[in-house]
Amino acid sequence: MLIIPIQNRPDWRRPPLMCFVLIALNLLVFVLYQGRDEARWQEAEKYYFSSDLLALEEQRFLIYVNELHPEWRLQVDTQGQEFVYRELLTNREFHRWLLPQLRAEGEMLWLQQRQRYGELRDRLSSFAYGLTPAEPTVSGLFGHMFLHGSWDHLIGNMVFLLLFGLSVELALGGLWFAGLYLLGGLAAAGLHVAVEAGSPMPMVGASGAVSAIMGMFVAIYGVRRLRFFYTVGFMFGEFTAPALLVLPLWLGKEIFGYYYGDAGIAYWAHTGGLVAGFIATLVLISRRPPVETMPVEAEPSSPQQRALARIERLREEGKLLEAGDAAGAAIRQYPRSLPLIESAIELTAAAPDSESHHRANLALFALADDPDVNGRTLVTGYRRYLQTTEKPRALTAKVCLLLARRAARDKNWNWLEELWRRLHRQRVEHTVLRKLGMVLVNHYRGIGEERRAREVMQLLQEAEMA
Repeated sequence: MLIIPIQNRPDWRRPPLMCFVLIALNLLVFVLYQGRDEARWQEAEKYYFSSDLLALEEQRFLIYVNELHPEWRLQVDTQGQEFVYRELLTNREFHRWLLPQLRAEGEMLWLQQRQRYGELRDRLSSFAYGLTPAEPTVSGLFGHMFLHGSWDHLIGNMVFLLLFGLSVELALGGLWFAGLYLLGGLAAAGLHVAVEAGSPMPMVGASGAVSAIMGMFVAIYGVRRLRFFYTVGFMFGEFTAPALLVLPLWLGKEIFGYYYGDAGIAYWAHTGGLVAGFIATLVLISRRPPVETMPVEAEPSSPQQRALARIERLREEGKLLEAGDAAGAAIRQYPRSLPLIESAIELTAAAPDSESHHRANLALFALADDPDVNGRTLVTGYRRYLQTTEKPRALTAKVCLLLARRAARDKNWNWLEELWRRLHRQRVEHTVLRKLGMVLVNHYRGIGEERRAREVMQLLQEAEMA
């Protein structure tokens, strides 16, 4: 399950510099430091198999399994040496169990080789700076927040850090944002160590600290309604809800994951980060108001705005056919809404000879008698329509007369003459047509264009004779 906000727009005039610093730091650690883990591991593995350790430790490992992990016997039987070798190389609990026995038995060469191997293995980033619940260290408490197990792990955490960090840093300021990020990571580590006490497996990843940012986000927005995108299995969609409502959903997801999800994910670290970030931010903003809260898109207040918002959501989801149908239905219901008409024209432009495209342009031209509609909008729509379609069915005689009257009112003489000539070619008979022709004649005579005035006059006389 995934739930993320999709409504906020970052203010790039005040970029979230600390958020970018944290992302850059994680990337640099992964590339420059963790990138050498493969060489470190090869060196440790080469030492192990070139020493006497493998021959000495196979039987001792079986004793360790019988004494401490009898539940592993099935894996020993089914996976055989592959399981045994993996545990001999990576299991630090076996390492700690074995060393006292070797000292007591006086196996000094074996002890020295095992300690040397442990030193080489612990140079790996996850062992050196990961958080091991059985042996928590200060370096592990802080270092695990900047280590990742793979590129997928890193990119996933950084995407969430950016999604939520944009608005959180804007509201709290860079220093408070960084401080609460670290505090949330420490709280996540503390709960993980408490729940997984005694575990020798190191935990790495910024997800606990990123979860803290998600908790901060909820505390900042509180009961304000936001739009969220969700996925549950193969289902996805949107919903609008107060930001506070998603906190129990996120917490429920982590608790469910702990019992039924991937055993390799630190769900309790996520839970600790969420709760710590939420509580710490509530305390902070109760004593110090947010620097600035990111703007939230207002809920559409009119039916036309709601229809337009629905069309935009369908367009953003890639459902262009559904968006086009919705736009067509909307302009039939609200034929005087210019934003809906322009949206319908844009969505149907891919099929310029379709009936829906002609209807959308017809709705635009029908606004020619509306003085609130800018004349340039009509002219631009008229030119665009003629360029995109071969058969402009929307330019009927009635529509051309309406546009010609608007052109005369706006004193757009070139457009008026173009429309008037189109009507003349169509042999339209209307008293308005002669009046518009005379308006053109008088205009051209007034500016000294006698030739053009005579041309229009001749066409008027031909029409009268016909």
